[in-house]
Amino acid sequence: MTVGGDFIPTEGRDLEGPSYPKVFGISLTPTVGGIALAVAGAVGAYLLWANLVQPTLDRNQQLQTDIQSKQQELANLGDAQQQIAQARERLRSAQQLQADVLGLFATEESLDTLLLDVNERVQSVNAGIQDPDRRARLSRFNFLPDASGPVTDGSLGAAVNNQLERRVYDVQVLGSFPQTQSVIRNIERLQPLLVVDNFRSELDRSTQRIVLSPQGQIVPAGQPETRVETGFRLEALVPINPPGAARTAPAAASPPAQ
Repeated sequence: MTVGGDFIPTEGRDLEGPSYPKVFGISLTPTVGGIALAVAGAVGAYLLWANLVQPTLDRNQQLQTDIQSKQQELANLGDAQQQIAQARERLRSAQQLQADVLGLFATEESLDTLLLDVNERVQSVNAGIQDPDRRARLSRFNFLPDASGPVTDGSLGAAVNNQLERRVYDVQVLGSFPQTQSVIRNIERLQPLLVVDNFRSELDRSTQRIVLSPQGQIVPAGQPETRVETGFRLEALVPINPPGAARTAPAAASPPAQ
């Protein structure tokens, strides 16, 4: 049985699909094109990262490193400045201590007036005493050049060898025992650092008398005051060549008139 109408024969006619462009023999189908675009995007992203982003990140990292380095340098500089300030403070303290210590020793100026200073201490114990025979007096004050000189024997400690010089004086005081004791104490209070050595004391024979009454009894009120001759070496210690000082040899001195 047949259907009326035109009959279209199908033999000899192939079904044809859509046509796609070809590159290097490869048809650029949607799938292939998508893959190609993805690859191209990845390559472009890599090139963008490699040429723009990565150098910028490297530069930023270098800048961060430089900033940290500068900050560390500033911190080190602050520590160095603090250490310098501390060192200066220690130096100032050491210089002040040196000045204080040097101030304890004798100077050429103080030695020039040492005789007057010692005699003044002797006369200070005579306050209120009018009788010349009862007054204390400085009977001898002589400079001993042979005993003087740089300290080298370690007697004051090895650290001061050749740093200090002795100026030695032979001193003798005549007075009662209380007067002599007071004189020694007053000399110890003098500003220069003085050393009392070779201390010796003898009774004044001229005062060792006993006064008797006509009946042969001891008269208490008439007894002469026992006097003592006290001699000692007085050593003044002077720094050798201290800053700003010139050494001069002291001249021999005689006790002032009483």
